[in-house]
Amino acid sequence: MIQRIQSIFMFLLALINIILIISIDSDPPSSIPESYFGYYRIYITDYFFSEIISLIVLINIFLFKHSKTQMNILRTIALVLIFGFLNFIDERGEEVQGIRFWGFSYFLISFILIMLSIRYIKKDQAIISSSNRLR
Repeated sequence: MIQRIQSIFMFLLALINIILIISIDSDPPSSIPESYFGYYRIYITDYFFSEIISLIVLINIFLFKHSKTQMNILRTIALVLIFGFLNFIDERGEEVQGIRFWGFSYFLISFILIMLSIRYIKKDQAIISSSNRLR
């Protein structure tokens, strides 16, 4: 399970979300809106976005025997991240680039880790199907 590279990518994704949970204040009104996530912070803290994503990804690591389910869950998380990114761009469209960089990098790194996980799950499926043909 842990030897598989996609498990490491999914663990890194969960770790990024856990770091996001720790780094963002839980009290949005008292924090400054010019922070990294700005007005998108409400979606992260009030709706437990990072907690849910990290929990789903950690559960998804242990579904290594069900690779199609893993891929469907990762695709759903990617879709949620795309909508989150679009909302982030809409809320922070005219801000300074340095402030927006950390929020943008979160979505970019998360999306890359999801795509790499899906890619390596597909490679595992191809290896399994080729070994089944040889039997």
